[in-house]
Amino acid sequence: MTRRVLIIPILTMVILIWSRTISSFAAPYSDFFTAANPQHFSLTAFASGIAAQSKYVATHQGFELEQTLSPYVGLVGRISAYQDYAGDGWDSPLNGHQSRPRNFGVMLAGVDLEPVQGTSLKLLGGSDVGDSDRARIEGDFSSWLWLHSRHPINFALTGDHFYNNGLSSGTIDIRTILTSSREATWLIGGGGQMWDGDGETHLMKEFGPDLGIVLREWKISVDIQAGYGNLGGYGTVAVSRHFGWDEQ
Repeated sequence: MTRRVLIIPILTMVILIWSRTISSFAAPYSDFFTAANPQHFSLTAFASGIAAQSKYVATHQGFELEQTLSPYVGLVGRISAYQDYAGDGWDSPLNGHQSRPRNFGVMLAGVDLEPVQGTSLKLLGGSDVGDSDRARIEGDFSSWLWLHSRHPINFALTGDHFYNNGLSSGTIDIRTILTSSREATWLIGGGGQMWDGDGETHLMKEFGPDLGIVLREWKISVDIQAGYGNLGGYGTVAVSRHFGWDEQ
């Protein structure tokens, strides 16, 4: 993603954090360096796949570990494996459009900052191994607005830079809770992907509506998105399972 594209999500993120911090000013950060009590350890396993009219077909899976340090800071580690079966897309650090399947792993680590309730900013860095073997950096932002309303809204974006091919990419997603019960929460919204660099002559993009469900008892999330963009029609599906433990 070029600088002219990055400035929009960056400004949006700064405004959201600033406005929510001001609204929470009555609770100062005097315990910023105090150990969380209780501390929390979590593991999230995930898998996803994307297909874009046979121009790009890929899957990836892995897991993420997180350990709280203070009420506002946590340590994050993520290990994932990617399989690119055809073409190159928004999340691929590979060069060229080889016909053979290409495989690589990704190892990232960093911090998770939670300045206010419902807002998270993860800053990660690491390296690829396998068919891609260079460094990468990533930022993940998520914020829930109007948490105590019937239909709170979630704004999320990610940004990546792949040093293997010089590609910068990002995703954006805006969703709201459609309905919620003890068994499941349904979410509806829209989003997509953007990418630039790696010899692209212009900003590439694809957008569409998405639907998600969270099975509350099992802590399983399923998300589906379909839309259209520079690679033609596309569809994605993602599944995750969350585990968490409080430490006394």
